[in-house]
Amino acid sequence: MAEVNSKDLTQSVEDLAYSNQTKEFKQRGSSELGKDEFLKLLVCQLQNQDPLNPQDDTSFIAQLAQFSSLEQMQNMSATMTNTSAYTLVGKEVIVQKTDASGATKEVRGTVDSVKIQNGNATLCVDGVNYDLDDLIEVLDDMYAIQKYLPSVEEQELVYDIANPAMSTVNINLGSDGYEANSVAVSINGNYIDSSLMTYNEGKLSIAPKAFEGITPGTYNLTFQFDDPLGTKISDKVTVKITNSSVTGETTDDTTNNEKEDTVTE
Repeated sequence: MAEVNSKDLTQSVEDLAYSNQTKEFKQRGSSELGKDEFLKLLVCQLQNQDPLNPQDDTSFIAQLAQFSSLEQMQNMSATMTNTSAYTLVGKEVIVQKTDASGATKEVRGTVDSVKIQNGNATLCVDGVNYDLDDLIEVLDDMYAIQKYLPSVEEQELVYDIANPAMSTVNINLGSDGYEANSVAVSINGNYIDSSLMTYNEGKLSIAPKAFEGITPGTYNLTFQFDDPLGTKISDKVTVKITNSSVTGETTDDTTNNEKEDTVTE
């Protein structure tokens, strides 16, 4: 009898264990029950019925009708899904994607195009493709462009007739095709002459002369931008006009500087 090498036997056992671990099992069929599986079940039922006690024809007709209805419903569902996907072109949407590490990330952008591949709709959002199932929100057109339209920071300005000084308002001219090239400003129903205003890096400076002759009180400034939508804002900036020489209020240089710092921040 040949002597068995224990080292060779150990290696053989290890190889056997490794082959068992790496052996692949192929799954037959699908875990989903669709129209193809429904038809196979019906054919199998016909082949294996009792010849001495066959099933009633009415029952088969009813099952065939169910099969036809199922097929039509699936086709209609796919058509409706694809049609709804086409309507998203140009819309602002939010999609949610999970990366390889399991982290979920939300992306907001505009749908550039829709592609149908193998019956599934794919959304191209800002150059990146996403499955339709990744879509979690569709934004209203007006709501979506709010972030691109011109805007004015909410502020309260104080103008003292006895101590006139420049007033500064923080504004944003807009972006992404909704920007404005100029803005008109009015107070108490009268437009301020453009020569009394200067704009530089988001700050609109208004000369003291713009408020001359206005009775002390609190007024709203109205801003009319020339962007594509003609944005008009009249509820963000108020001007409180005072006269310290009449009311006895003190408005020294330190107070003026603090107010200017508050406005321009």
